[in-house]
Amino acid sequence: MAPNSVSLAGVLPCGLARADFDWKVQMAFTTLVIGSTGTVGGTVVPEVLARGGKVRALVRRKVRDQQLPDGVELHVGDLTDERSVREALEGVQAAFYVSPHVEQEVEIAETFVAACEAAGVRLVFGGFHIVDPAARAAFTQMVPSYEGKLKVGEIISESDTNPVVLDLTNFAQNDEPFREDILAGVYPMPLHHDGANRIDLRDSGEIAAKILLDSKFPAGWIGLSGAEAVNGQQSADLWAEELGRPVRYLGDDTEAWHAAFAKRLTGHKLTDWISSFEFLSRQPIPTDQARVEATTELLGRAPRSYRDYVRDMAKQWQA
Repeated sequence: MAPNSVSLAGVLPCGLARADFDWKVQMAFTTLVIGSTGTVGGTVVPEVLARGGKVRALVRRKVRDQQLPDGVELHVGDLTDERSVREALEGVQAAFYVSPHVEQEVEIAETFVAACEAAGVRLVFGGFHIVDPAARAAFTQMVPSYEGKLKVGEIISESDTNPVVLDLTNFAQNDEPFREDILAGVYPMPLHHDGANRIDLRDSGEIAAKILLDSKFPAGWIGLSGAEAVNGQQSADLWAEELGRPVRYLGDDTEAWHAAFAKRLTGHKLTDWISSFEFLSRQPIPTDQARVEATTELLGRAPRSYRDYVRDMAKQWQA
């Protein structure tokens, strides 16, 4: 079994300072990145490559995706196929896992974890995990649709893969499916008036890459976060400021934001997102200073703010 989960409360596991770790590239390392063209895994790929590591991407078709940089090895396969997963892990030292938006997410995670254990591959997970079992059960009662996601985090944290679980707050990048709406002057995502901490996944991608390339990094749970919490109206106002045009907040109108989500998302992802944002509309996610300090320690700098993200995307979207 893996060591007990540990929280970074401004320091690294076991009381080690960031300077105790050698972030130098281990050139022999090949990392398998799941979700390499997606929102979370897509930020890990360039960070591993930038540090001289090798990246293998599990893809369904061997077609060079525009989202994948040159130098990424494509491996055709499917997460639902046990043999395919085993083959993808051959010659790999570490793997990054993000759970897909599918009904069988628990079964897929079990297959992947078992294959990593058999191959001796270290597993780094980016997603949502509550360490305390009682708190996990209580949250599942509040948000039943999260039962599978919390089970995935539990399976990975208890696995024999020397796992590191990166627990992420709300993603700034969740805005991106609504690019057309935002550019048209509407911000549809509901967030509680007391705000939700929002992490820029470029920061978590950098941290994940460092851990993936450092076999000596201790296993455990790490809570990562962005610099501050923002509410829905503040999010709309920031977009308006950076775009130089009015952006109306739609999140107080449940019927309207449900319709906006249905226009941009489909299938299980639509169901997951509506469930998530119904929760976020009624529950604030305050900024935990210990998580900010842990994120800062691992980055070697302060985490990006939501404004940083909006400013960068506004320039990119209007280029």
